Amino acid sequence: MNNEITVEQLKKLLDILTVAELYGEVVKNGANYKYKDNTSIVINPTKQIFSDFNGSITGGSVLDLVMYMEKIDLAQGINRLKTLSGNDDYIIDPSKQLQRKEEEKAKKVIDFQKLGYFGTKEINDVKYRRPAECLDKNSILTHYMVITEFAKLFETTELPKEYGKKIDYLFSNILGWSNFWNCPSIILRDDNNRIVDIISYRPTKPANYKDWENPKYIYKNSHNRGDHFLYPFRKEVEHILDNQSIDDRYLIIGEGIKNGLNALLYSVPYIPLESTSNKINQALIDYINNYQTRGFSIITMFDGDKAGAKAHENFISQLGLAIENFFDFDSGLDFVNYLQSEDK
Repeated sequence: MNNEITVEQLKKLLDILTVAELYGEVVKNGANYKYKDNTSIVINPTKQIFSDFNGSITGGSVLDLVMYMEKIDLAQGINRLKTLSGNDDYIIDPSKQLQRKEEEKAKKVIDFQKLGYFGTKEINDVKYRRPAECLDKNSILTHYMVITEFAKLFETTELPKEYGKKIDYLFSNILGWSNFWNCPSIILRDDNNRIVDIISYRPTKPANYKDWENPKYIYKNSHNRGDHFLYPFRKEVEHILDNQSIDDRYLIIGEGIKNGLNALLYSVPYIPLESTSNKINQALIDYINNYQTRGFSIITMFDGDKAGAKAHENFISQLGLAIENFFDFDSGLDFVNYLQSEDK
């Protein structure tokens, strides 16, 4: 029985930095260490964890590191730890090993809201694409042709040439390309013009993911945007509001980041609610109430299905205002289609 040990006890016998050095040269980077030839892998010796931000692995143990670097399974990883600790005769408690397998299974389910890290270096994963890289300005005299990946955002392969300056603005300031997810990305900034979130749209499954539920959006930093962020595209929406006619002042509130992006193209002041099922920030409620107090008409636009009706009801109950301007869409029309219609 003296040779019986749990997986957790086995992991504590080994220092993660010492093990990491088996796979390449590591260099100090602040309180952490990185591989000289692969700076995306970060080792934290204080917490005894590692992360690979290109592979979206965060908080891995020394066992996870061995399995990841040597591309071996759990049983092989445990045996490798035994060898590295110099105790091949250790016996692993079967119940603890089963628990570990269940933990590993749970880790395969990706929590996109907690990818875990956001900073200046990670912003470099998203590259701004020049409009010329996304649009063919010479193919048709009256339209810009949109490349397939970005056409999904605008629900069209042709953008009117009359909106050229706005299109240039979107591709120069808001839209980028995620090298990791291989898809368009929407850049969100706070009131100080600092990037606070990167939203990947229709991401492509990376080769190293075993489980994938085809998410529509992946938010990099939605739960930690800071105190100086109120809603997406605030600067641009306020610019539209400031230039409205005194006799035609209105503000639209509705669902969806993609709707908000398209509203900018058509100069529609639209506040996109990113989640109508959760509690809305009190600061945003006060912000909307202030516009109504100043004489702006508040219009709500939600899908006409049950989910849209429920989202609208939830929003109105939190806002605390009597809003009669409720525009809903039937199953054959959505907000972007409406903007593109002749009677917009």
